[in-house]
Amino acid sequence: MSDANSMLPENDVRAIVHLLGAVIASPGDFHSKRHQIMEGLCQLVDATSWVWSVSDFHPDKPPTSVGLIHGGFDDERMARYLEAINHPAMKEVARASSLELVAKGSHLTRTRVRMDPEGALARSEAAPLWIKADIGPVIMSLRPMAGGGVNAIRLYRTLDQPDFDEREGRIAHIILSEIPWLHFEAFPDARSKEIVNLYPRHRTVLHCLCEGWSRKKIAEHLGLSVNTVHGYSKFVFKHFGVHSQAELITRLAKGDGGHH
Repeated sequence: MSDANSMLPENDVRAIVHLLGAVIASPGDFHSKRHQIMEGLCQLVDATSWVWSVSDFHPDKPPTSVGLIHGGFDDERMARYLEAINHPAMKEVARASSLELVAKGSHLTRTRVRMDPEGALARSEAAPLWIKADIGPVIMSLRPMAGGGVNAIRLYRTLDQPDFDEREGRIAHIILSEIPWLHFEAFPDARSKEIVNLYPRHRTVLHCLCEGWSRKKIAEHLGLSVNTVHGYSKFVFKHFGVHSQAELITRLAKGDGGHH
């Protein structure tokens, strides 16, 4: 997918909506929901492992991370990963991303090709450590936090696998940008609470709207009045910050632009 403004295929949109709905409906706590969203995302983009941490990104300092949760690593490989990501040489590798994050101050998602087009990592002293950890392609998603720091989420493939492409980076960004409440330990604002209050019937209407169904068809399918479906639709639109069905489909098929 070379066009940054093109839309995702319908099956990708359906998969995104299904995963978001499943995580929202899950009775688990924040820790289990993070694991659920990441395992589901790994399946969608064919990643083999992931790490979620609270990090500090500064252009003139090596990136630092605390509070790591992860999946797809055994103990030995995680130890090698920590050695690689904390190597002093990672300061220069991460510098371009750090500068972009400071300049834009918004949620960014980048593939390895976009983060490091000149191959700085492969030339760095940290490269042998990444090879030992059997880590190659990466999608990195950075979300600045109001109280300082960054939620840093990384998806990885092993060395023998191809780079993540534009489509896969977009899928990751859309999913991770639609769960602001999972970037916090507690609900920080009303919008986050609205996400959790997206009841099963709202999620059903969301699926139907994304399929392009009319209000009348949704009403007939669910055995509801058209006015009731209008009410559910307005709730869904408000949640996603859109004003129409077309905008909703575009939002979930194109994202907010933070992936490019």
